Amino acid sequence: MSGSSRPLAGLRTAPDAEPAAQAPAPPSHLDPVDVVRVLTVALVIAVHVLAQQPGGVTLSNGAPLIVLHVSREVFFLLTAFVLVYSYRDRAPSSWWAFWRKRYLLVFAPYLVWSAVYFLAGGEPLRPAGRALAGFGRDLLTGAAHYHLYFLLVTMQVYLVFPLLRRLLTATRGRHGWLLAGAAVYQVGCYTAVQRGWVPGLGDPSAYLPSYLGFVVAGGVAAWHAETLMRWTLQRVRWVFAGCALAVAVGVAVFFVQASALGQPPVVASAVFQPVVVVESVAVAWAFLACGVAWQHRRAPGRRLVRSASDGSFGVYLAHPLLLQGLLAVCAATGLTAVAQRQPGPLVTAVAMTVVPLIYLACWSAVAVALRTPLSLALTGRPRRGTRV
Repeated sequence: MSGSSRPLAGLRTAPDAEPAAQAPAPPSHLDPVDVVRVLTVALVIAVHVLAQQPGGVTLSNGAPLIVLHVSREVFFLLTAFVLVYSYRDRAPSSWWAFWRKRYLLVFAPYLVWSAVYFLAGGEPLRPAGRALAGFGRDLLTGAAHYHLYFLLVTMQVYLVFPLLRRLLTATRGRHGWLLAGAAVYQVGCYTAVQRGWVPGLGDPSAYLPSYLGFVVAGGVAAWHAETLMRWTLQRVRWVFAGCALAVAVGVAVFFVQASALGQPPVVASAVFQPVVVVESVAVAWAFLACGVAWQHRRAPGRRLVRSASDGSFGVYLAHPLLLQGLLAVCAATGLTAVAQRQPGPLVTAVAMTVVPLIYLACWSAVAVALRTPLSLALTGRPRRGTRV
């Protein structure tokens, strides 16, 4: 979503009644959303770097992982927020046109990057029939690489978005109850997944019901966006303090489960731990607080932040490929073997220094791709100067 930079003091409050048919659309761009998007992509890169550090998941990298895993949930909150805010006051003139545009922007890169990671994984070395069948399964399940499930879930969000908008309209004036129900659902869902209460479920990462509470919460936040941002700006320190407390609780829960209860660190730090629900809301709110505070200070470096936001989807799509290459180089040069002999905290600290390098490298590549005919397929955005 692209955004207006007018001051928060000028923003209006979302009405409790159904907006009039002739009500103007909300600003096409919110600068604070750019900040949230850029910070969340940084978390995504960090979680993938730490999850693959030599030696696997241990106490040293499991503790930050239980926090960094919130990047997934923050993205779903953000996706719903942007959609609902864009169409809150006026539904699309045609839902078919809405779906056509949205699916073009997601399915094209999903198909292209699924093929890229399928090739990078060496799958074509199998017999042709088995390779083709494997690629078909990957497309249906988002399994071509570990991060592509997000695009599959995003397409499911687009599919049910008319129902979400209708739900928010029908429950206006009772959004507090809707939010409470979403929270109960999400905690219950994560608890059921983590404890294996649904036999045969497997990995639910690629299915919308796994994140439905976050999608509803993001929609409620967008319905009251101006009120939320004003309230946040007035209480930035409280929001940051609440986030710090939630993160501390998440890390404490990790150590209790890994040290006292004997869970393997990889399980204790898993993304579907119920405490991640609390952390996700807290971190998303803190990112929003960063955004509104930055905008309140006249958004220094706005063009740079906007550029990073525009390229964030492309960075998300490409960064595992660069990370895969770096891991291969480390293995070939013996760095992996050296790292396995070092203390875990030292390896984690060194791994974190790689995160900004991967971000900058991918961002630079995406900036080039945005100016080529391949922009839509590689970054999910049309080429600069063209429209979809």
